[in-house]
Amino acid sequence: MQDFSKEKIESLVLSWKNHNKNQFWLKKQTAISKYLGEIKRCLASFDETESEFLQTLYINLSDGNLRSCKILSLGEKFAHAEYFFMDQFFDSNISAFYYDFAFKDRIVGKKELFPKNAVKSVDSVLSGEDKNIVSLYVFIENIVKNFNSYSQERTARDIFKQKLVNFYDELYRLLTAVDSALAIDFFDVALHNQPFVLMEFLKSAINADNFYLIDSYLSDDGMLNLGLAEDGDFAQISREKLYLLASIFAQCNDEFPTLVYRDGTAQILSLLYDEKVEIFEEFYEVSSRFIAEFTPYPQDVVGAARIVYSSLFFEYVKNYKSEEVAKNTIFYGAIGTGKTRRLRSLIAEKKLAAKNFRYVCLHEGFEYCDFIDGFYGESFISGEFKALCKEALNDPKGEYYFLIDNASAASLDKIFGEAAVLLDRRYDEEDELSLIRTKNSHVIDGFEEGEKARASVVLKDGRSYFAVPKNLYVLCTLSEHKCVSPSIAKAFRWIRCECDYGALEDYLRDREIVNASAVVAVCKALNKFIADEASGLGAIGHGVFMGLARYQSGAQIMQEGLNGFFAEVLEPIFRCAARSEDAAVSLSERIAEARGVFKF
Repeated sequence: MQDFSKEKIESLVLSWKNHNKNQFWLKKQTAISKYLGEIKRCLASFDETESEFLQTLYINLSDGNLRSCKILSLGEKFAHAEYFFMDQFFDSNISAFYYDFAFKDRIVGKKELFPKNAVKSVDSVLSGEDKNIVSLYVFIENIVKNFNSYSQERTARDIFKQKLVNFYDELYRLLTAVDSALAIDFFDVALHNQPFVLMEFLKSAINADNFYLIDSYLSDDGMLNLGLAEDGDFAQISREKLYLLASIFAQCNDEFPTLVYRDGTAQILSLLYDEKVEIFEEFYEVSSRFIAEFTPYPQDVVGAARIVYSSLFFEYVKNYKSEEVAKNTIFYGAIGTGKTRRLRSLIAEKKLAAKNFRYVCLHEGFEYCDFIDGFYGESFISGEFKALCKEALNDPKGEYYFLIDNASAASLDKIFGEAAVLLDRRYDEEDELSLIRTKNSHVIDGFEEGEKARASVVLKDGRSYFAVPKNLYVLCTLSEHKCVSPSIAKAFRWIRCECDYGALEDYLRDREIVNASAVVAVCKALNKFIADEASGLGAIGHGVFMGLARYQSGAQIMQEGLNGFFAEVLEPIFRCAARSEDAAVSLSERIAEARGVFKF
């Protein structure tokens, strides 16, 4: 997240009003509010008999130790996973109870891996996300199987089963709607916690009237599991993760109004209210105040939906990218992060006439004469930058833009030459130092008067000068810093363009890819690996990852698709972008390691 001042945050609160009709935020608020409502209804739907069964199951499987991994025997460790894939059972079961389940197609796709009478557990056949998805299916089926012996009525058993399927389905959809990165936490939470404990935790978050009820889930008596400990048991959930999860569900609690708990949100609240916001009690108190005071939301958003919308404001701040450009601005970042798109969209947004901008894409052949001036054969010509400077100077009320794409391909020092020193000292008639003599000024001085005026940006006392007018914007895209010297760098405002995982997920979902969240999580993992261990490869932007849509199969992207995309798209990029000092053997090793990370 950017560093913000209190004044900037306050201005963003006001600017949020302009996003009332922004479809991205409204769509997200609608989805989160919907899934919160469904979860609340699911939890309330379990009757006394069903709740009693879940509590009994909890007692039987815990052995007095909530950290016990015995519950894995219902899911990934169940020795007869094939039981739930039998032909005479599977198809009718899926169509009857899992018809709208988020993972339906992925489960169906694994049917043939569990032949009849094969004694195999899920974790002995699958790994990664596929293992988690099938384990969840087996987990649900085993719980229902146990309930069948608890209730003799077939209708009651079917109703219970549908409630359980819906519960885990809505839980997944909610967490991924809040943040796609929570797709990984979902399986941990769902498969490593007793349903009874998990449901009671969610009820506490939804119905709590103080934060101490949430803290009870850090105790030995009510512990929520997340991850594995070194001793082989489940690990206790961290306080931060517990508060994050609790705050997500507390969004539908009008009596316990809190924002989604994150460090970044706490920092912003601290700035806004000039108060210390370090512990959850402080976060909750200030959150409640903010929600009560925060008014820029659609008029029809009320109740819990209002809390959700207030939380989304902080996501908006976190991802805020100022659209204000300075007179000299460099957009920099990894390939596929939208740098070129920002230049091109600027032309459209500003509705610039052709005379008001120049758009150049650099390559190694660009020289000083192409930008400033020089001889081409017998003719003396003004370069693109000089020509636009002159036009802008003669039209002081107009806005002019010089757009340089792929600036990394050439030396900015070389092509700007002396003019570079004027980028941060724009033309002023009273400022003699806002004029400069270029290497060809003395040549122009010898031209006839008409030609001398044509070839000069400013003609003063019969002498030719170069100047950069105040109404000219110089915008560049850059992937590497090596082409920019410190003297030029200081003249520019630098705006980092990063991989927009939200845009990536929306793009994949719009193409009806059902495991979009999981795919985004894999992309995040790859970029994290590059940042932490293989910076020489260069990070990958969302524009490149969007190409994954071409590798889908049956409305989902399988590991085979990831492998194909890596071989055909990512590996060539890595080899071309790798720094020259990287040895070939080292590069190959790094690429192999990256390939190992790029998987479910």
